[in-house]
Amino acid sequence: MKKVVVVTLLVFVIGIMAFGSSVKYGGVVNLGGSAPTYVVNNFNPFSPNPDPGVHFVYEPLMYVNPLNGKVTPFLATSYEWSNNGQVLTVTIRQGVKWSDGVPFTPEDVVFTFNLLKKFPALDTNGVWSNLSGLQSVEANGQKVIFKFSHPNIPEYFYILRTLIVPEHIWSKIENPVSFLNSSNPVGTGPFLRETYSVANNTEYFAKNPGYWWKGRPYIDGIRIIGNTSNQAAFLQMIKGETDQNDIAIEMPEKLWVSRDPKTHILFWPVHSDNILYMNDAKEPFKEATFRKAIALAINKRLLEDRAYFGAGGYDISQTQIIPAQKDEWYDPSLAETDKLYNSYNPKKAMELLTSIGYKKNESGILEKDGKALPTFRILVGAGWTDFITMAQIISQELKDIGIQTTIVQQSYNTYLQQLMTGDFDMAIGWPPNTGPTPFYAYYSEFNPSFSAPLGKTAISDYSRYTNSIITEALRTFSSSSDKETQKEAMYKIEKTVLNDLPAIVLTTRTGFDLYNASKFVGWPTISNPYSNGWNGTGLGMLPVVLTLHLR
Repeated sequence: MKKVVVVTLLVFVIGIMAFGSSVKYGGVVNLGGSAPTYVVNNFNPFSPNPDPGVHFVYEPLMYVNPLNGKVTPFLATSYEWSNNGQVLTVTIRQGVKWSDGVPFTPEDVVFTFNLLKKFPALDTNGVWSNLSGLQSVEANGQKVIFKFSHPNIPEYFYILRTLIVPEHIWSKIENPVSFLNSSNPVGTGPFLRETYSVANNTEYFAKNPGYWWKGRPYIDGIRIIGNTSNQAAFLQMIKGETDQNDIAIEMPEKLWVSRDPKTHILFWPVHSDNILYMNDAKEPFKEATFRKAIALAINKRLLEDRAYFGAGGYDISQTQIIPAQKDEWYDPSLAETDKLYNSYNPKKAMELLTSIGYKKNESGILEKDGKALPTFRILVGAGWTDFITMAQIISQELKDIGIQTTIVQQSYNTYLQQLMTGDFDMAIGWPPNTGPTPFYAYYSEFNPSFSAPLGKTAISDYSRYTNSIITEALRTFSSSSDKETQKEAMYKIEKTVLNDLPAIVLTTRTGFDLYNASKFVGWPTISNPYSNGWNGTGLGMLPVVLTLHLR
């Protein structure tokens, strides 16, 4: 582990040296965020849906790039495991101050993690979940020591990415779960939230003059300009009103890159899957055979073609293993079964439905025991044109096998709330977490600690599916640093997922970042993915805004 950190630090330093003295300081970058983007007054970094700019004010210990596992140090300078993977020791950076001038200390880190322990609703990464085995967090000089009840190597990803808050402020907050933190948030990050307007959907972040990294950021400020839909966000890009947006557009090469190939950058790395969540706690979705029939009734290739114009490729797996991780983690013995459920085979779908007692009535609607299926809802975000396109195709294809559906578009807040409380039948979404191995997606989707009964808030097990085999395999994987043991555990999860299909992989999930480099350079690219950019989460934008400078 220590060797990995040293290597990454060298990469980061090389990046700094590459710009040299030619860097031009100044300028304000206009970010569109991840369309649709809404500026909100909730600046609580532990909220499930905070303001999109929290990562410019609050910093993690390190940024772990989910594309390649490389780390960029922020409030920590190194980390190492000891005691057979049961003790993680993190060295905290010196010379850092909070934006109100109070020195940042290792005790702030200890306080932050114990805050998450005291208020589990804030612990959205499950750092203190039963599976993690984290027992204590203590400071020892400039080091912070995390002790586990069992080896838990993958946990470094969640610990290092946790945003750190100041003890001298947050210790006085009576209820940090409902704390909006909207007025002058104090962080260690490179920018200060200077103004914001929910009504105008804009906010401005000014350079933090006391930022610990001398010479950074190069830019003077960041303006986030919100948008209400993919179309509105893309129009902002075309007009030059924004320099970035994480936005799914049609024919991106033609409509974006070809407009100005020298400055229009497409950064769409495959990092996850788009999946169809089914509410596995409800009939008829709780029956695996019914879910498999739905999988067979959906033409995934058509979804990729219509929603993404083939930009994400067609290499999907119902195990949810993404292409970049297949060589290392995919069980090849599952290939044939995987191929079946990736296929479009409505005839086979009907055979499965018949095998569990369904048949079409005179109206062409499926019924069982004389009772017709109701019309099911397919939940998507309002204005998400790629998801809406997929939902329209799925709706028609399910109608062909006798399942009536209606598409429900909701604002992001409502969309997320309905997922978390189980107020949906089917929903198009993505794994809540991803990381350098498939473990992280499985952990977030199937960890019983992240589940909840219908009507209660589930942190990230939206389908409400759990399985003791998966739970035990997650524990085995996280308890060992032996690659073969980890691979064996991963294979068990893949087989179980394929047997039960708790969710259906629809397409790969690429990033959707579009950049306009006419004013600012230093954006990540496919050939230089030093960060995942905004793709999926704004945390990746932290290293980006520290790299950007005027052309």
